[in-house]
Amino acid sequence: MVVGIDKFREFFKDYPDHYTIIGGAACDILFDTAGLPFRATKDIDVVLCIEVIDAAFGEKFRDFLNAGGYQAREQSGGHREFYRFQKPKDPEFPFMVELFSKEPDGLSLPEDTGIVRLDAEADIVSLSAILLDPVYFEALQIGKRVENGVTILDQSILIPFKARAFLDLTRRRDVGDDKVKGDDIKKHRNDVFRLSQLLPGDAVVQVSDPLREDMRLFLSAIGEEGKLNPKDLKVSMTLEEAIIFLRKAYGVE
Repeated sequence: MVVGIDKFREFFKDYPDHYTIIGGAACDILFDTAGLPFRATKDIDVVLCIEVIDAAFGEKFRDFLNAGGYQAREQSGGHREFYRFQKPKDPEFPFMVELFSKEPDGLSLPEDTGIVRLDAEADIVSLSAILLDPVYFEALQIGKRVENGVTILDQSILIPFKARAFLDLTRRRDVGDDKVKGDDIKKHRNDVFRLSQLLPGDAVVQVSDPLREDMRLFLSAIGEEGKLNPKDLKVSMTLEEAIIFLRKAYGVE
């Protein structure tokens, strides 16, 4: 389990509709619920629900940061849709919390919070862009659910999110973006196949056409590459079997 998730749950138990946990932390919670192991992750990625965010939530978040003694509090420049908080003095708090908003300055934090600017890396820029896509943001709103006392994105929608992140980072790498890390590309690719274990064998996932097309592009790219062996990820399928399963689940022809 992600270190600090208990503290996060404690502070935000009254705000289940204000946020959704995505990324590795959501995967970790899903796998823990299923009794399966997942790769180590130490940060919590949180998407803010702008429609219900209010001053009370901002004050609660400041209290959370102060209670944890977070020494690094940053907000991205440019469109300002991303915040990062890390290096807590209290080890029982999450090592890092990253907030994403579909609106600039979406989180109204009190002036004494101590925010400074940062330059976000490629993986963060990619995820911010995905969340700014109204189709993906709508999918997130539909696909979120409460699990073990926190709001997370369901595996059925996490899979196309991970596939889209893989596609975006791969495109950026291929046009020469030297900020893109190969490990981030592999992480998203591998997580798609890890998450496939959590879908029922007869899964039929209803997604919009843009998400279905991204799944098609992702599965085609992985199939053409042919390098991944899901069994290395402790997934009990061959690559061909996994691709066929995901194609059927997401209605990809």
